[in-house]
Amino acid sequence: MVDRWAQAAAVQDWMQAHAHHLHQQPEVGLELPETHDYIASALSDLGLRSEVHPAAGVSAVISGRSPGRATVLRADMDALPVHEDTGLAHASERDGAMHACGHDLHMAILLGAAACLVDEPPTHDTVVVFQPGEETDRGAVPTLASHRSLEVDDAETFALHVHATWPAGTVFHRSGTFMAAGDWFRVRFSGPGAHASQPHLAGNPIVAGADFVTGLRAAVAELAGTEHLVATVTESLMGNTVNVIPTEGTLRGTLRTLSAGQRTALIDQLATLAQQAASDGDLEVGVEIVEGYPAVVNNPAYVDRLAAALADAPVQTQAMEHASMVIEDYAYFLQRWPGTMVYLGAQVPGHRSFNHAADAVFDDSVLAIGAGLHLLAADGLTSG
Repeated sequence: MVDRWAQAAAVQDWMQAHAHHLHQQPEVGLELPETHDYIASALSDLGLRSEVHPAAGVSAVISGRSPGRATVLRADMDALPVHEDTGLAHASERDGAMHACGHDLHMAILLGAAACLVDEPPTHDTVVVFQPGEETDRGAVPTLASHRSLEVDDAETFALHVHATWPAGTVFHRSGTFMAAGDWFRVRFSGPGAHASQPHLAGNPIVAGADFVTGLRAAVAELAGTEHLVATVTESLMGNTVNVIPTEGTLRGTLRTLSAGQRTALIDQLATLAQQAASDGDLEVGVEIVEGYPAVVNNPAYVDRLAAALADAPVQTQAMEHASMVIEDYAYFLQRWPGTMVYLGAQVPGHRSFNHAADAVFDDSVLAIGAGLHLLAADGLTSG
């Protein structure tokens, strides 16, 4: 059998060129016309016929040598609405958009794997899928619904995600729940408003919001005594001048949980705290919960096979003790087919940043390892 790791290493520079171009030209959300065109063109250069759906990604089928269970390899494509502050020579050329989560690397890695599989076909058919709208738009749903290439029942699936703060080149895996389920919330307090000199005459949405945030932090600490969970307030829209008590104030944020029971308990507690804060301030309140992504649940048997194959591979591996509280719409792929997602450490030596930060950077040297992982999956997780 061909040495897939050596094959992946041979396209390292080719992948890096793609990653740098994609990093310079980020697009946010589901509508990624230039990114769609770029990926489709790159696949065409490899001799592959792309299936392209606006707002639903790009896919191509690489024919295997014999019939059998197919493999679905997925990379996400969208950037974040972040102004880049890295100083990289290939920094974003689009103000207010940045590949701060490493999706540029994901695309380059999957392109590299596709190039290797065209050169040395896998045993069975492999579908490479480039998906938009992962960050907040649930892009996996229209992608899975739109592509004829994904109308396969007998398949396994694999994906990876680079991590800016974990050691470069180390593969982190976990059986079962790998990433949390996530929801979004909005709490809106409203009242008559008043002059700032007369706070005793009106409720204050800002005070109610502060009480709510304090109470939510305490509630999370109590609920987390049995299972880790997260409730983070990420946006506050309250008031617009120094001498007016506002009539309305809104808080938004995210909830992350690892089980249905904890999700229900956290949502119930959030609603109770919002009602209490409003009542104490003689205000009205509205609470909105937007169901987000389900948990990313890795197939245990698949993870066991992956770990066994990696034992003979030229990479470092580490089993994760705890699930990540990040959310990922790759969860929908894993609801359709057995498979796994792994983290690939990509920390730049001497640099500490975080995924989604304006100064997030990733070590390009991991591209070959990422491609090798995809090739391992395409070959049915054999160690050859």
